[in-house]
Amino acid sequence: MNNQSLTDVFFDLDHTLWDFDKNSMLAFKRVFKKHSIDIAINDFIEVYEPINFNYWKLFREDKVTKVNLRRGRLTDTFALFNIIFTSKKIDALADSYIDELPGDNHLFSGAEIILEYLIDKYKLHIITNGFNDVQHLK
Repeated sequence: MNNQSLTDVFFDLDHTLWDFDKNSMLAFKRVFKKHSIDIAINDFIEVYEPINFNYWKLFREDKVTKVNLRRGRLTDTFALFNIIFTSKKIDALADSYIDELPGDNHLFSGAEIILEYLIDKYKLHIITNGFNDVQHLK
């Protein structure tokens, strides 16, 4: 393939350019402080990440709704810490997390260098399977 034929480069946002794990952990720290949740953040993240991953898989397969994803991943995680919140509290936590998530913009090491190299040579695009209300802010 001749490089001259390439005009556009597409990047996934989360886990490719944007360090989702780091930014997510920082968002949860603020959420826990705001809602007075006393769980060590590293312990929470260790349990939450595989549950969240599974809910996203179910969402992509149309087996859960957006609301079920947002509620279920938190409800299931807190249950493993023997903490049960009402649906109203879970929704408040989920909303707080979504509000906080775009608050940090840590990129992976080298992401800016790659983008700076490519920007004068190609049209750059971001694609994502995340929810528009959050992804646009990122």
